[in-house]
Amino acid sequence: MSFRPWRLLWLLLIAVPGFALAADAPKAPEVLDAKERGRIIEAVIGQVKARFYSPEKAALAERLLRSRLKRGDYDAITEPRELADILTEHLVMDGQDAHFVVIYSARPVPRNLPLPWEPAPPEVEAFRASREEHWKRVALREAFGINRVERLDGNVGYLRLTSFPEPKHAAEAAASAMRLLSATDALIIDLRGNGGGDDSLVALYLGWLLPERVHVRDTLWKGRPKESLYTPEAPVAGRYGDKEVYVLTDGDTFSAAETLAYDLQARKRARVVGETTRGGANPSVALPADEHFVVGVPMGQTVHAVTKTNWEGVGVKPDVAVPATDALRTAHVAALTTLSKRTDDPMQVEEVREALKALGADGAKP
Repeated sequence: MSFRPWRLLWLLLIAVPGFALAADAPKAPEVLDAKERGRIIEAVIGQVKARFYSPEKAALAERLLRSRLKRGDYDAITEPRELADILTEHLVMDGQDAHFVVIYSARPVPRNLPLPWEPAPPEVEAFRASREEHWKRVALREAFGINRVERLDGNVGYLRLTSFPEPKHAAEAAASAMRLLSATDALIIDLRGNGGGDDSLVALYLGWLLPERVHVRDTLWKGRPKESLYTPEAPVAGRYGDKEVYVLTDGDTFSAAETLAYDLQARKRARVVGETTRGGANPSVALPADEHFVVGVPMGQTVHAVTKTNWEGVGVKPDVAVPATDALRTAHVAALTTLSKRTDDPMQVEEVREALKALGADGAKP
């Protein structure tokens, strides 16, 4: 089972019907005073100390947050969401991990929320079921993260992915997209703006693109056994073969989307085109600081199977660095130029030549 850092956190903002209206539910603070601010910050620090995978970085984050608190950096903050945003910024910087986040929810969340893999009391199970139903609807409404499936000129496939929902919701749609693109002669996967999701769905896409089953990465959890991610033994959409693949990225490509780009680049299976990604590799788990503040703490450290490291803090650097707005055209031209050198079929040669001409790149080199 994989845990989605942003999904886990945003799910917490959906209250179980009736839960938020319970008579004993704490009222959301409208204005924070010094005492409330201090209490919330201390609760956030407590979760970071208890759950962050790196004790050394946790100690650094604690020291810097306490220094900010003592210096009065938070004294002017009275609005809860502003405090959550500032704490997020400081934790990412002080804790040196992009998956830190603090979220304020006007609706209360369960204080007794266990870790995702732990058993939960009935009221929390109901809470989880409510979140699950919501995200099932969201996945459907967002077309399971598949924004565009297209055959570009020259028989170059184009797959625009905006997120990676859980496979139980999205696997069938993903397989359909892969099948539609399987007859193309080259492929462009557009991950610009993709904020991530579930690595298990990433593994399904990788299984289609790679020639055999592979070990993708390990997650070294704090207080939990190592979790390994593999591509499927027999991908439902078959395999794409050894055709050219290009991956488009920008500064908003994050988390699970970076897993896809990083793995394909590390195995020299694809060329990454565009801008360096945001740089968030380590999975975060949502932990309640109180009834209205939730902190996402990176509890696991990602170790890629090939590189034995990850992209935390540095991002996935493109093989072809161009502004994100130029990435699609650049990749399309590169794919067509390569195809023009590999085919001797007169019909395909003509189609590729016309496609290059339409892009204003007739005779261009990749």
